Amino acid sequence: MMRTERRRSTGASILIEMSVIFCLLVSLGFPGQLEVMIGSSLEKMVEYAAFGLEILVMILSSGNTWQDIQLIHLDKKYLVLYAYVGILFVVSMLVTSFPSDQFITCARLLVTLLFAIWMQEFFHLDQILELFCCAQALFVLATIFFMIRYPNYAYESGSGYSHALCGLNPAKNANATEISFGILLTIMLMGRKIKTRRGPVFRWLVLLSVQGVLLIMCQCTGALFCTLIAVFPLMLKDKFRLPWGLIYITVNIVFLFVALTLMPLFEDIIVAMGKDATLTGRIPMWNYIINVMTFNRPLTGFGYSMFWRDPNATALIHTAFNARTNPFMANLSTGSHNVIIETWVNSGLIGLSMFFIALLFSFRRMKDIEWERYRFCSVVMTFLTLNGLTERCLGGNYTFGILSVLLVMAMGCNRKEFQKNYRKNPAVNAYPANTTAP
Repeated sequence: MMRTERRRSTGASILIEMSVIFCLLVSLGFPGQLEVMIGSSLEKMVEYAAFGLEILVMILSSGNTWQDIQLIHLDKKYLVLYAYVGILFVVSMLVTSFPSDQFITCARLLVTLLFAIWMQEFFHLDQILELFCCAQALFVLATIFFMIRYPNYAYESGSGYSHALCGLNPAKNANATEISFGILLTIMLMGRKIKTRRGPVFRWLVLLSVQGVLLIMCQCTGALFCTLIAVFPLMLKDKFRLPWGLIYITVNIVFLFVALTLMPLFEDIIVAMGKDATLTGRIPMWNYIINVMTFNRPLTGFGYSMFWRDPNATALIHTAFNARTNPFMANLSTGSHNVIIETWVNSGLIGLSMFFIALLFSFRRMKDIEWERYRFCSVVMTFLTLNGLTERCLGGNYTFGILSVLLVMAMGCNRKEFQKNYRKNPAVNAYPANTTAP
């Protein structure tokens, strides 16, 4: 149910927004490699501070009196999302080799879901975009500081690239993914401000330009391609709706099928064209992971976000490769570099099926979602679909990838109630920033 109007002081609203910005900043990857300066123990404190703040702002904003305080809103329209995370929680706890770590990981994922649901109910779209972009601006400033102060850590070199920017992230691809996501949200925010004529645009234009330079410095053509394609939904006409749940599932399955079956048949032609027929070692890695998972916990996986932490599980993969047979895999790897395979190894076919069901249910009636929110969902889903083909963009329990997909799924589930409120008040998505949304 959409939140009713609240009477709050300006100071309380600002504190809530500052807390949300901090939580979003952490989800973007802060402090990341800044741990070389602040220490790994302080990094953990930052992560747990974000975890605590998420719970705090949800509780304190749930009502006007202490009697109204609640954390979980058991609204039936979000039932599929609660079921998805709940089943992951139970199955993971049953199979994990690290029960304490697994409990913390799943609890963090649950709070991320609650936070995503709360955000899209408590804030209107313009506020969500501005809060994300404020967090992104801070992340960019931290990245520039890190580039200047710790250049030996801020860049990496490897096969096919040299001195590529990895910034606060452990690898250039991860950094490029984060910057690409920030660019898309900045473009959306600028478009909204130009359309509604509310607030300055120049500061966001500067942020967009800086992010564009940083993306080029990452030397990652895949992320640049994802960004250019993900902008396309912003050009679609009103009333034109796509079933993003079905599209996401279809594109991922078809891509894996083509990569694993058809690309090897044309390897000679692809190599003759000067291209890598193995997608930088990914195809042989995927083949072997599929073979391993077929005979090792195919239904349950090894516990949400636990496969690459389990030395016994990773040994099943690493023993198949060495520097001669697959240099990419031998030097890698703490990830499957494909979102579907990554979900499988962690959550099994049960978790993967529940994820697909949640997607299909959330986006089953896109026409009932308010147009600007639909465009936001389209941009996010386009980006996550393309990026997930060769990266594990939904890994983790609080990262911007998992937060954003849960956010747009919550928007999809909230379509009828929001549409009802929107028809009564068409300006519901055009409030100026720093105001409390209805």
